[in-house]
Amino acid sequence: MYQNYDKAVDKINKHLIKSHFSKSVIYNHLNCYRSFKQYLEVEQLPYSHGVALKWLNDNRAKWQHPKFKPFRLSLFQINDVIQNGCITTNKYVYESSCNYDKLPKWCRLLLDDYLNEFSQSFSEGYVSQRRIACSKFLIYLSYNGGKSIKDINYKNIIGYYNQNEHRTVQAKNLNSRSIRHFFTYLADKELISASLPYVLKQDVIPKIIIINELSATTKDCFYNSNQSSDKIPTGEYFAIAKELGNTCLARHNYSKSIKRVFCKAWRNLYIFLEANGLSYSYETAKYWCICQKNYTLQWRSYRRAVKLFEQYRIFGDIKPNMVYSYKKNPVNTLPEWSRSLLLDFLSKKQKEGNATSTVCMYRSSCLRFLKYLDQKEIKCCASIRPEIIKKFHISDPHSTAEARNAYSVRIRGFLNYLADLGYVPITLQLALTTQKAQKTKIVEILTNEEIISIYTFITNAEKPLELRNIAIVLLGLRMGLRASDIISIKFSDISWNERAISVQQQKTNNFLKLPMPVDVGNSLYRYIMNGRPRMPSDYLFITHRVPYDKLHAGCCRRALNKVLDKRKNGFHITRKTFASLMLKSKTNTDTIADSLGHSNNSTVLKYLATDSNTMRQCALSLKDIEVKGGILS
Repeated sequence: MYQNYDKAVDKINKHLIKSHFSKSVIYNHLNCYRSFKQYLEVEQLPYSHGVALKWLNDNRAKWQHPKFKPFRLSLFQINDVIQNGCITTNKYVYESSCNYDKLPKWCRLLLDDYLNEFSQSFSEGYVSQRRIACSKFLIYLSYNGGKSIKDINYKNIIGYYNQNEHRTVQAKNLNSRSIRHFFTYLADKELISASLPYVLKQDVIPKIIIINELSATTKDCFYNSNQSSDKIPTGEYFAIAKELGNTCLARHNYSKSIKRVFCKAWRNLYIFLEANGLSYSYETAKYWCICQKNYTLQWRSYRRAVKLFEQYRIFGDIKPNMVYSYKKNPVNTLPEWSRSLLLDFLSKKQKEGNATSTVCMYRSSCLRFLKYLDQKEIKCCASIRPEIIKKFHISDPHSTAEARNAYSVRIRGFLNYLADLGYVPITLQLALTTQKAQKTKIVEILTNEEIISIYTFITNAEKPLELRNIAIVLLGLRMGLRASDIISIKFSDISWNERAISVQQQKTNNFLKLPMPVDVGNSLYRYIMNGRPRMPSDYLFITHRVPYDKLHAGCCRRALNKVLDKRKNGFHITRKTFASLMLKSKTNTDTIADSLGHSNNSTVLKYLATDSNTMRQCALSLKDIEVKGGILS
């Protein structure tokens, strides 16, 4: 019953010995044939290649891959010998290798043209790998009704990827990469869409949105957004996006990781537009970014990428420091009567030269007040009564009295503005009372151990951000500068010859020129030469990534926390420590006040308690006030 089978086994064994295969390879073959024959005898089945493949697949789950792989080769080789009388190839003959022979004529001609061009640059083994991968896809395409090259579309590619199984993710990605190369060849010949080569990727397939598969509401939103007049063809869109990614981002010194995210966003949007037959429009792109919330955590970066593309498309360049707000302006939620008054008031504050942060504080305070009025159905200024203001003041939540006063003073300013216009009585603002809760705090300064750790950090600082952090901290500790003054230092403010730094104090607007200690100068020099990005900016301290703009004051606090490796309440502690150290070194109080930029020395008195050794010399005697009687007598 198994004579032909045994003869084929014997022939394969002689072939392996004659070809000098190793003992392990010969053993694996014989072990496979012996095990399979035992299976046939137990099941009383005649030999056939179909039975062999069934036995192979039934045992695949319990076999390790190092066993499954040689068994598969052995069974294909014995089938080759039984059918052809000898082993016709010395390569692995898997079932997928035979897919090429099953291809329809149009598929085979297409693949042959590709492989002929591909084989001129790569080895025979590499070409064979590409043939196997591409044949597998084309077989899937033909089995699913593919009649011509026009049937290579998104639906068939996604379907193939989802059903294509491999032992490992790496093997699947290798297979997909081979097919993508084939698609690129076809796209270069303009035989398929230029976006199709990007599709067959592990990180792309799950994020492709097919509009026809969405709900009716979402589908309508997409189609409605694509009716705008600013539409451009997808090919033109992607050409602009590639130019932006290849040249403009590099010119503005974006990091590799950020460029990669932006380029991925533009590519995925291109795939979406092509897959759904849409043109590019900003409204469509914006709605696509919102839908990406369901697919990726990077959807906000995608939204930023779309904004940059719009800038580049319209103006020919981008503005990295432009900040976009995607939230609705809360001012627009107010009734028209109060909204117009608030906008006029804020415009007046801007014309008066108030800082942006101050205007924002006015807007936040007045918004809270005007929303309360709207809740109480107040329709005009004439209806604003002292009782309403008092109830608002009581209900308005604040954590401290200082915070409540900060809001109240802005609202009083708004009421005074309304009074100047004649809309409310001049005395109405008196209904908004001021809470006062004086308190005295013990001045907190850095401990000796923390100061030592700062100087230890100087020795170990090497990275650009470390050099920036220690330079900022030393400016606060050794020169007593505020965070707002440190971030405003310009190169022109540093006099290296005089060893001095000049600042226009942001808080008091007073000019201050201070001697620059040697360790501060050294730290600034190291930061400038080895840490600071080579970007044209007047400011000494700038951000270390795009946009290379001036730092904000909060960076000083974070720098101190990084240097000390612990969280402190604020950067101002360095200024307090500076004053305290000067006081301990017997420096005149007028000199300390001048160094701090204060108008008089009264503010220095609060630092007296930090000099414990000198304070002990001021201790009062207890003579003549002793407690007598009781347990002390």
